[in-house]
Amino acid sequence: MLFYDRPDGKRVKQPNALNVMMPYMMKGRNASSVFYEKEINVDNALAYIAEKETGSADGLHYSLFATVMAATVRTFALRPALNRFVHRKALYQRNYLAFSFIVKQQISEEAPEVSTKVFFTPEDTLSTVTKKVNEAIAYARQHGGSPGEDLASAANRIPGGKALVMAIYRLLDRINLLPRRLVDMDPLFASCFFANLGSIGLDAPYHHLYEWGNVSIFIVLGKLEQKENRIGATGKKQHVLRIRLTVDERISEGLYLARAAALFSRLIVHPELLEMPLEEARTRLIG
Repeated sequence: MLFYDRPDGKRVKQPNALNVMMPYMMKGRNASSVFYEKEINVDNALAYIAEKETGSADGLHYSLFATVMAATVRTFALRPALNRFVHRKALYQRNYLAFSFIVKQQISEEAPEVSTKVFFTPEDTLSTVTKKVNEAIAYARQHGGSPGEDLASAANRIPGGKALVMAIYRLLDRINLLPRRLVDMDPLFASCFFANLGSIGLDAPYHHLYEWGNVSIFIVLGKLEQKENRIGATGKKQHVLRIRLTVDERISEGLYLARAAALFSRLIVHPELLEMPLEEARTRLIG
């Protein structure tokens, strides 16, 4: 690499020799993937969303998807090592927080899919995350492709343009000179990628990580299910959301990732924690 740091991250010095060796033993994100599945009781979250919809004066449309995303923002804020990526055998701490996801312009097989990327701050709450997500979805449905997709379309119209653009892109990325403007446009240079398949009535599969870009975590949300609550009254149903995650294990060690997953689940089960200021939530959750 020509330059030590990158426009989107700073190189991390690893104290453990084994962690330093991991990118040499597992060279790609998919070779380094671990898979995690969680079924989360979202009865409290659904009730909280309904209360926000009827009692809030901000006029926002609250959703389970935005609530899960807000829980992810807060998890990243409290567990910052999640916001890391491996590039050419080196570990980097990303210097921004951004999530990408796909938006269907209409609920039909023929409707195009549009990728969008939303930037957050660690201090964002449920309401601020909801506002940003709603605005991104509305913009994608109204205007179509993102700036990154516009660039790809322009390259596609030039004979040999795809190969030329990709070759330059890869070279600049390889030597850590990819301009921040291009990084910001590309949805695969993000902290996390989401697929909300539950919105179209599908179950959640495990998704691969992309070797292009540097997304280290992929989260897939499935459709809501009703299952019998085995703890408590017999026959009582609870709403369950199945979430499947794919994580590049080279970004951190196993205990850290496991505790982050437990924190993520707790934030969804108790969405009121997403409205607290970050430091107050940190005290409540971590101490």
